[in-house]
Amino acid sequence: MNILLVVTVVLFISGCENDYPDSIYNPDETFKPNPVITGISPDSAFAGVDTLNIIGENFSSNPAEITVYFNGQLGEVVSASPTLVRVIPANIIGDSIKIQLNVKGALDFANYDKYKLEPIMINYGLFDEFDNVYGIECDKEENVYISLLGKKIEKITQDLERTDYVTNLLLDKTSQIMFGPEGELYYLNGIRFLVKIDPNGGDDGLFANLPGNAWDMDFDSNQDIYAGGSGQAVYKITLDKQASTVMEYPDVNIKAIRVFDNYVYVAGNYSGDDANTPLVGVWRNQIISGSETLGATELVFDFDANFPGFEIQSLEFAEDGDMYLGTTAPEAIIVVHPAGTFETLYPGVLSPNIYAMVWGNGPFLYITKRELIKKDDGSEKEVSSVLRVNMRKKSAPYFGRQ
Repeated sequence: MNILLVVTVVLFISGCENDYPDSIYNPDETFKPNPVITGISPDSAFAGVDTLNIIGENFSSNPAEITVYFNGQLGEVVSASPTLVRVIPANIIGDSIKIQLNVKGALDFANYDKYKLEPIMINYGLFDEFDNVYGIECDKEENVYISLLGKKIEKITQDLERTDYVTNLLLDKTSQIMFGPEGELYYLNGIRFLVKIDPNGGDDGLFANLPGNAWDMDFDSNQDIYAGGSGQAVYKITLDKQASTVMEYPDVNIKAIRVFDNYVYVAGNYSGDDANTPLVGVWRNQIISGSETLGATELVFDFDANFPGFEIQSLEFAEDGDMYLGTTAPEAIIVVHPAGTFETLYPGVLSPNIYAMVWGNGPFLYITKRELIKKDDGSEKEVSSVLRVNMRKKSAPYFGRQ
């Protein structure tokens, strides 16, 4: 072998040894004690909604130093102390969720296996992109009724069985359907007619001509119906088929109506030029016994001031007086408390474009949604879904549902 070549190789190798970086190992480095989980309460929770109490040792009083994972998905740490971490879990479902907790500065995770997270919301009735859903109603047996494109109404049992309730309706795409006191189903579709379906899915027929177009309605305790829509007024319809205007709403396109605590609540869009009137808001008028009109209009909630650019599409009340607004905003459903404060219902769980809502007889709120999604080719298509949401409280009375 060429002696000069051997020497060159040896020198090259020796020179490379000096190119390695300094070792990152620090023998004097100290670490925080590893966290330990000794228990979690409650024993199960609603995913993405409830707050868990993680009990243990070697945590931190600084929430920013703690991360908690649920099957690898990050939860939201609410508060922390050395022995207790409160966290909202990730929105994942399962009965064997692995929880891992890390404290910044500690080497190892604390682990907790087989925690149960349940859904606060489920898809109801297995609707797909080929269904076009609109109005929704629930009977006293908790059967749900859905208005669909194609002049029909379907019935969904608690076993999620779908059957046709009525086909070949007089009007298509009914915006609101609502049971009356004798089991008959009334519906609107945005024009000047209120239609009634005989009990048990019989034929439908014109019930009343309205003074203007109506989109939504509700019964009061006297079994009178209040309705409103693009006619820019609230109409009263009695069970003897008499319809009259009981309150003008100039320049307001009414999107939702609900009767609560002897008031008619109206949600809608204002198109006039009065700077003191919200572009989107909720108003109310008192029902005055023996009067041919409602009481003075009162502003309840300035929606546009808090969610500019979005609309209210439906309105419901809980028995405790909380008002629920189904909206096109990213927050989806807004809860307005009796004192006027408001918050998002189940942040991060519900998505926007809530179309119609109705409470069942217990804690469940049923929802129809219509939203645009992007296709692979970049175009958009409208898809529908029906949801059941556990509200963990009951609704205000439905006076038509007997």
